[in-house]
Amino acid sequence: MRILNVADFNWMTGAEKDTARVSLFDICRKFSHAATRANHLVVEFSDRATARAAAPLRLKGLGQGWANRRFLQVVDELKPDLIMLHFADLITNHTLAEARRLSPGVVIADINIDPIWTEKNQKRLALRHGVADAVFVTTAEPMLGGFAGPGAFAAYLPNPVDPAIETGRMFETETPFDLLFPCGDEEPREIGGDVVAPSVAILNLKGAAPGLRLSTPGAGGEPEARGVAYFRALQSARMGWALSRRAGLPLYASDRMAHFFGWGLTVLLDRRAGFDRFYDGGEAVYYSGFEDLAASVRRLIADDAHARAIARRGWEKTWRLFHSDRVLTYVLAQLFDEGGAADFEWPCERWGA
Repeated sequence: MRILNVADFNWMTGAEKDTARVSLFDICRKFSHAATRANHLVVEFSDRATARAAAPLRLKGLGQGWANRRFLQVVDELKPDLIMLHFADLITNHTLAEARRLSPGVVIADINIDPIWTEKNQKRLALRHGVADAVFVTTAEPMLGGFAGPGAFAAYLPNPVDPAIETGRMFETETPFDLLFPCGDEEPREIGGDVVAPSVAILNLKGAAPGLRLSTPGAGGEPEARGVAYFRALQSARMGWALSRRAGLPLYASDRMAHFFGWGLTVLLDRRAGFDRFYDGGEAVYYSGFEDLAASVRRLIADDAHARAIARRGWEKTWRLFHSDRVLTYVLAQLFDEGGAADFEWPCERWGA
């Protein structure tokens, strides 16, 4: 199969300032790896970088027309069987319609990994209505079928792990920190019935678990960990706190949860998201509120062997279920198999409008 994978891919264009901001863990990258391992021909295209490269003052909005023309040139030469769009907002729906003319029978899938409740992402989810054949979302919410156009569908997408990226086995090593809590902003998060800012959550947890060695890149005044610094953060702690902005959405979590499991950390999860569908109490640690969380942290610090055993079992389950090769196989089955995908552990329904 010929696949055109469209995403930012962090191509350097001169727009970067203090850092290259290389996102090493993105799903777009993992799908390129998985598709290549499966002997598909993968071509990557960055709509944003192409637009910036052609635009005055590197302003990508001024180069949008150029990016769309270049995209169609790639489509014309490649004649892809599948186009995957990862927040490729600069590619217009008119351009996608022309892509269908240039490559008859091409299937177009929109990949959306962001929280579904934000206004920005609501607009992105609605953008491809009537244009894409499918939208895959990392929240198992059937109402997302309303974003699918006639004859199209929405479906759940689990966050994958990839053997070229998640390379750690932290249950086998000593670590300088007990718990890792990376964060990108101070937007409040749900912890049980409370909604608190990350900096407040950090202070509360330190007070409830005396002696806790806590790593908080991006929170509590610490610089955000990017690139290889994030790799180092993952291999610095025994446990990982997968704290999402909202805890009650079905099977939704930041992709950090997959990073933690894939690197062999003991993962702390809010029970309400429903991940006990995949991981039992011997493979992850669940909490219902802050006191529950703090008690679990204290127990795990006191019993490192138990923490390692949970981490190992969670790591094994993650690689069995959510290897990027397997997740891509699921996506392709949803798109190309009659009746869609079946026999996967997560929801396989195809939700329509």
